[in-house]
Amino acid sequence: MRTDHRRQGETCRDRWRKIGVFGGSFNPVHNGHLQIAKAAMECMELSEVWFIPAGDPYMKQSREMLPARERLRLTRLAVQNIRGFSVDPIETQREGASYTADTLEELAGRHPDCRFYLIVGEDAFSQMPLWRAPERILKLSELIVAGRKSGSDVPVYDTAPLPVPDEKLHRIALDIDISSTMIRRRILHGESITGMVPENAKEEIRKSFERFFEKQAEEMKQ
Repeated sequence: MRTDHRRQGETCRDRWRKIGVFGGSFNPVHNGHLQIAKAAMECMELSEVWFIPAGDPYMKQSREMLPARERLRLTRLAVQNIRGFSVDPIETQREGASYTADTLEELAGRHPDCRFYLIVGEDAFSQMPLWRAPERILKLSELIVAGRKSGSDVPVYDTAPLPVPDEKLHRIALDIDISSTMIRRRILHGESITGMVPENAKEEIRKSFERFFEKQAEEMKQ
């Protein structure tokens, strides 16, 4: 961990490193994810963005989910040449379900010099009242909510909005027309994913899902 040498009159807030925490299944990671992370870094002047692939995403079906270690590998490959981006395996190393509140608490314990900004999409933000301990999430981090400029494809959930203090809620609007579901469908049908995923990770993503789908097809025959 970095050692800070305090200058006279320096405040605690001045000493904090501002870290974006970007969790998700990343099944697979794609250029939309990178666009969100870059916009969040620029908007909030973050020192770094840590991508955190989920180990066991309890709110998603696993039928089309690559194993955690494979999603971790592909995400590392996708961000390896981008300054300020890195991947933390904290959730893939944890047994059982992955909860954002637990992850933030563990990160805060490991890195007391950091101020955390949780990066989520508009759809995930609308579900946050259903997450485990959302009040603990707000205590441990500020929120950066990435919404699409059109907003037309964002699901609407019948839940009361999470009450977030204005000073802890930051919004960015982006034009993103890529989804992991779209990429998986294109790979399944043998279609190109060029321009949808980082070029240096494209072939590994394609091969990984092709093997995964082939294995599923074999298992269904048995």
